[in-house]
Amino acid sequence: MQFSKAQSNPLRTPKVIALTNKNEMKIILTSLGASWVSCILPLSTGKRDVILGAPNMATQMEQGVYLGATVGRVANRIANAKFTLGDKVYSVSNNQGEHCLHGGKDNFSYRVWAISQPNPQQAVFTLVSSDGDQGFPGELTVEVHYELTDDNQVIIDYKHQVNQLCPVNLTNHTYFNLAGEESARTALEHDLQIHGTHFLPTSKEGIPTGEWRDVTDTHFDFRQSKRIGRDFLQDEEQLQAGGYDHTLIFDKSVIDGQTSAASLLSPEGDVRMNITTTMPSMQLYTGNYLVAVPGKTKVYTPFSGVAFETQFPPDAINHPEWGAQYSGISQPNEIYTSQTRYQFVF
Repeated sequence: MQFSKAQSNPLRTPKVIALTNKNEMKIILTSLGASWVSCILPLSTGKRDVILGAPNMATQMEQGVYLGATVGRVANRIANAKFTLGDKVYSVSNNQGEHCLHGGKDNFSYRVWAISQPNPQQAVFTLVSSDGDQGFPGELTVEVHYELTDDNQVIIDYKHQVNQLCPVNLTNHTYFNLAGEESARTALEHDLQIHGTHFLPTSKEGIPTGEWRDVTDTHFDFRQSKRIGRDFLQDEEQLQAGGYDHTLIFDKSVIDGQTSAASLLSPEGDVRMNITTTMPSMQLYTGNYLVAVPGKTKVYTPFSGVAFETQFPPDAINHPEWGAQYSGISQPNEIYTSQTRYQFVF
């Protein structure tokens, strides 16, 4: 398996491209962060953009909330920005207090990726991260492939290879509001189902304690669809995070990339989004820290959108007891792939 020969951009100017299917559904992508910045559904009531995004590229470059971005090398948090591999301790970039979040200060969401567009419904983004980038070992080559299908799926395929032992945990950080990006309706008014059996309690700084807590009889039980706002801020875990900002471990039966692992329904019930993935867990984030963020048609505030970050669990590199399936450690010179699909039904 070879990596695509994408067109590099020596001027480092972000490029914006659109993918359109036969139903006139359209998504807009940018090479800045290999980001998904618009998702326009052709509803009977008119066109509706269902993801949050910046009003222009200049603002996209300045925002710090990862609007639609591909994040890495390691999504989510690494405690104290340190980990041990073999007999070596690595210190990586800390950008959330003493911790590393989404890959560090100069993470992949701020990079201008190389890009190619094989056809009107596909785009391929490629990035090479040098040995020592943000403190991580080894040269890493990453490819993110977007496809908009004629049955209204957005498929994101990830492929990577590293030449030294290194944790790699890639995800997409799109915020969804199925009522529309410009709507006054919030994430809390959506219905959500997640086939998650456990959630990860965290410290006040979002660092997992190490416990996997069964969701039964907790406010993190979304195995039956429920309104996101129903049990909102009703427990200590949510209160210290300002809402949901927690990892749910999927039931192993739903991580085959074919079975729906999560499903989101708009407040009016006119749009559904089903998520399938090959990743073992997902960060549920209700946009708690969206404070005065300039958006496409309005200023975003807390809960303007909800993110579903399919990934390995946060800080897994420091929790070997969780097992190899959840570690996210990549072996040298092997090609790793994963996929997440977003099926829109309207």
